[in-house]
Amino acid sequence: MTTRWRLRPFDADRVASLSREASIPPLIAQLLLNRGVADGAGAASFFDTRLVGLHDPESLPGVVEAADAIVKAVRDRRRIVIYGDYDVDGVCGTSILWDCLRLAGSHDVRYYIPHRVEEGYGINADALRKIAEMSPGALVVTVDCGISAVAETRLARELGLGLIITDHHTIGPALPEPDVLVHPRLPGGSYPFGELCGCAVAFKLAWQICKGFGDGKKASPHLRDFLIRSIGLVAMATVADVMPVHGENRILIHHGLSGLAKTASEGLKALMEISGVVGKKALTTSTIGFGLAPRINAAGRLERAMHAVEMLTTDDADRARELAVALDECNARRQQVERAIVEEAHAIIDAQGGLNGRGAIVLGRPTWHPGVIGIVASRLAEAYHRPAIIVALGPEMGQGSARSVSGFNLYDAIHACSERLTGFGGHSAAAGIKLPIAHFEAFAEQFEAHCRQALSAEQLQKTLNIDAEVPLGTLTLKVVESIEALEPHGIGNPRPLLVANNVKVIGEPRTMGERQDHVRIRIAQGNTTLGAIGWRMAERAKVLRNGTPCAIAFHPSVNEWNGRREVQLELKDFRVDGAEHAQSA
Repeated sequence: MTTRWRLRPFDADRVASLSREASIPPLIAQLLLNRGVADGAGAASFFDTRLVGLHDPESLPGVVEAADAIVKAVRDRRRIVIYGDYDVDGVCGTSILWDCLRLAGSHDVRYYIPHRVEEGYGINADALRKIAEMSPGALVVTVDCGISAVAETRLARELGLGLIITDHHTIGPALPEPDVLVHPRLPGGSYPFGELCGCAVAFKLAWQICKGFGDGKKASPHLRDFLIRSIGLVAMATVADVMPVHGENRILIHHGLSGLAKTASEGLKALMEISGVVGKKALTTSTIGFGLAPRINAAGRLERAMHAVEMLTTDDADRARELAVALDECNARRQQVERAIVEEAHAIIDAQGGLNGRGAIVLGRPTWHPGVIGIVASRLAEAYHRPAIIVALGPEMGQGSARSVSGFNLYDAIHACSERLTGFGGHSAAAGIKLPIAHFEAFAEQFEAHCRQALSAEQLQKTLNIDAEVPLGTLTLKVVESIEALEPHGIGNPRPLLVANNVKVIGEPRTMGERQDHVRIRIAQGNTTLGAIGWRMAERAKVLRNGTPCAIAFHPSVNEWNGRREVQLELKDFRVDGAEHAQSA
């Protein structure tokens, strides 16, 4: 599929004005303008990531009542069971709440993470019955799940369990009625930032709990120190759950990244060591997205996420190392399973005639592992630029994961086709579904037809939004370090994407990586030559030879190797002929 390059507008007067007012280089001013920062005050606010910018948890709907109930349960020595989701968001939030209650003096706090394959997402009836049998009268506190558990909430009450639901997912047509419901976008609430991940909601609850064990307004010193340490897990979950990087999320990620290496638990230290990120000058959102988060997720995908919680909460360095190694091995197996399914999915699509005007990719097979279908859906949505739903078909039921394309609300699309589903949940970019396999084909046809009609022509066209055209000679180490100061990146603050026209390849490209699917290239323009790397671009880069003229779209970065720091270009796309390809927006 041909990718359109769209160059964002350039207003020389506005760039010069912001550059002077904020005392920043013109290129940084252009990048900020592209992100909606229009003046010096906005720039100051953008770069102000002090913790005082976090909202007091008391304004979060339900959090005061939930914290009061939990503090009472601790003082009454009532058993508390933290019921978390099996992804990074749920695992990190569960770990924070468990640690919080342990440090606050709870003598009976446990955690429960459902098995992805055997139990599926969210609160399930069998798990509640098991908890009620093993822990009669316990107080169950969910993390990152429960907003759609209407029937399960009624069952919890019948079983004599207390239930506090904390969640952040899209609210459906009917709300559950637990003892307390904590959600940043609860109808009637006035919380000023509705884009918290599930772990961040759990962190806010932990914060309020710590205040309850202090003087009611501030946490005691040891609990305050715990909250500061916990921000690293909140940052990891926020990045892994692909939440917008502005407002509170930007503050949480900024402080979490800077504090991960300094205040890491034994488990995080072991995980960072096994992931190869120890010793880096700075951790980034990419460090989390490609290094740490996949290893935590792997436990919930192929085995049990309980192991990841144990790793994050243990004080035993040897046990932490043992668990980190196990998660790393699990992640390697996950990658193998994922690659096999992706290759099979591509073959199926090719056999069906490729995209051929279809509005979505909906595929299902009995042999596909439900633990990796979310990643496969992401790969296919990226490759074909269509919403993708991948379903693992069981004997009677199918479990599916869905991923969207930019600007298309996936949750709304699934809701419009939900009459054949037994359950679904998620948000605009990602969702999960359950359905009888007898209804799979009909649902696939309906969803594909709905997307074909609902997607706009622009949404169907894969587009790279280019921040600016730059001469390679301007990308000094100092300038690129200034660009990296815009971190953390994500939705709302994407990594700066630049274009350089009329460049040429120097020398022959070299493949790299275990599967030789990445490529290293030297790129020259005038008297400037820089190294570039193309992730998973080895096959495409076969057209490049020494002296090939081209235009490149890339992320500028600083590469650290053996104590050296140098500018490196991370290729996002290239066009062979050297002409100017980016169209003005």
